[in-house]
Amino acid sequence: MVLCSYVVKVLPRRRFAFKHFRVKTCGMLSKIYLAILGLSLVAMGFFVFYSWSWLQSIGLPAAAAAGYEYHAGLAWPLLWVTTIVLLLLGNAILWATNRSWAMWVTFVYFAAMVVLRFFWLEQAYFAFRKTNNLFDGSFALGPFVAVIMIAVVAAVVFFNQFIIVRLRQKMYPPVQDIVAETAESEPPA
Repeated sequence: MVLCSYVVKVLPRRRFAFKHFRVKTCGMLSKIYLAILGLSLVAMGFFVFYSWSWLQSIGLPAAAAAGYEYHAGLAWPLLWVTTIVLLLLGNAILWATNRSWAMWVTFVYFAAMVVLRFFWLEQAYFAFRKTNNLFDGSFALGPFVAVIMIAVVAAVVFFNQFIIVRLRQKMYPPVQDIVAETAESEPPA
């Protein structure tokens, strides 16, 4: 009976201190997340615009195509790195607050950048190569790849969220569950 009263009286005070710590931590994690998201959007916006500006070049088409490929090639790993960093920060925010908004914002960021790249930028590049006789193909596979990638990343985010929520529930069970477990495990007096 002594253990049960200890859990009921002391644990809620400790839980309050933990919640206070979590609120401060979550506020800072959210600010860090939003800062990195903003920097990622600026960096990706720069590479998308700069790649597109190469397609508007009035110089040699082969040089413009090489410039586009170089800058679009730099943007692709940057997108993956920023998405992974944002997803890791989203995991931390989900763990601290049990809210998954950051993970889904990361997915929206990734999906928007992939749509920009494969549905707009790659199609403009495909048309540029066709009009300047740099390519004689008639079919662009990019949009199909984009749809598959977006679906795969959505599944990864969903299952990642599912795993983090389940792990968090095991690490921090509700107080009622702790009281019920200790009451059941006490030997009768």
